[in-house]
Amino acid sequence: MGARILVVDDSPTIRKVVAAILAQRGFEPLLAADGQQALDTLGTESVDLVLLDFVMPRMNGYQFCRELRADSAFRNLPVVLMSAKGDKIRGQFVQQTGAIDAITKPFDARGLVAVVEGALKKHSEGRGRPVPSANEMPLDEAGFDNNRPSRVLSDDPVQRREEIAGEFAQAVGKLVIPELRKLEGSGVRAAGTDRLETAFGRALTAESVATLAAILQNTSWSDQQREVLAGDLSVISIAEILQLLDLQQQSGSLSATTHGQAVTIFLRGGHVDFASSEGLRDEFLLGRYLVDGGSIARIALDQTLQASGSEQRLVGELLVERGLVPEATVRGALERQTSELVYEVVRWKSGRFSFQIGVEHPIAEKTRLGLEPSSLVMEGFRRVDEWRLIEGSFDFDEVLYPDPIAIERLDSETNLTAKERAVLKAIDGEHTIRQIVNEMEGSSFELCKILFQFLNSRIVRRRAA
Repeated sequence: MGARILVVDDSPTIRKVVAAILAQRGFEPLLAADGQQALDTLGTESVDLVLLDFVMPRMNGYQFCRELRADSAFRNLPVVLMSAKGDKIRGQFVQQTGAIDAITKPFDARGLVAVVEGALKKHSEGRGRPVPSANEMPLDEAGFDNNRPSRVLSDDPVQRREEIAGEFAQAVGKLVIPELRKLEGSGVRAAGTDRLETAFGRALTAESVATLAAILQNTSWSDQQREVLAGDLSVISIAEILQLLDLQQQSGSLSATTHGQAVTIFLRGGHVDFASSEGLRDEFLLGRYLVDGGSIARIALDQTLQASGSEQRLVGELLVERGLVPEATVRGALERQTSELVYEVVRWKSGRFSFQIGVEHPIAEKTRLGLEPSSLVMEGFRRVDEWRLIEGSFDFDEVLYPDPIAIERLDSETNLTAKERAVLKAIDGEHTIRQIVNEMEGSSFELCKILFQFLNSRIVRRRAA
């Protein structure tokens, strides 16, 4: 193992993600939820560097550094600040605490590793900043914002919710009341909601809302369900999160959202039991997989759904109950549907993710598909690579037409699948690629792959603009 890095942050998400990044790069991470826990860790473990959040309950980053500088054994231990407010407090924190560097959250893996390696090198070469003694540091962190919970929260769920609600109310009060006081004697009543809106707009800036959100991050509104991991897909991909949850054998729901689309993956012991979606194309509906596999005709599926009327029934259950499709066939379609939803979300380059424990789904509980994330992720990455190749090879608004000579040779020399023949039939010299993909049954990935192969083999050609 490489250098031992103590990660101090009250966010479980940040601790887990930073620890995973460091471990992948050969470092040995140790974790602490606040300054006091970090000091306790230093009493029993040797550490080469501290990655330190600033705003934390019980003992914040500044208070931790003051305690550190007061102890001759740890006075020169290098510290790197991690904070969502890093740009604002960087200079002041570094100057007052003797921190060797600072990094602003959110950060990517390469940025974090570069800062850690740079800080370790500076410290080993004696190029760190002068370290103040505890007596040289102010008694409190004057000038640093701190709206996070100021005390250790109760383990009792009901009491904990009340405490967090109280902390949140105090934080909102600190932000809003000074602005309201500015309006006294300025015609508040006459101004009505417009002036109040302006006051709230000044108080609830992006930075202050982020601080308030940090308070709610630890809120558990249900005793069984709670968010334990959340973040930005542009920084950490769903593939990485799935691998982490598989490694830890976690159970719960992993949700991802982007541009009005959402996919929720239900896990049991790290394995994928089922996935559902909202706002995605119809190709991800269960019926499509049954029709595509030849298990039921489209007209029979539509008639069944129409006959069910307003019944709130699951499509698979309805088809099995009416004897139209065997239960094993529905399970196979669910596997395909779940797998392709995972492949789809692996492609997403932006959006948000959230993992909650204690969340279940009736289909997941019944089917328990138990799909291995590693296999799904590998296939997802393969499709990402193919998509890049396919999407870069044609314009979706292009019109294609079949080459008569190539088609004649094709009929005598090549056996096409039913899907390939259906795609070839849809290429009529009038419809665009986008129209063909949207109007045909099946996966857009598979349809585009067939079109890509037809273009490369000169079976079809592009119509000139």
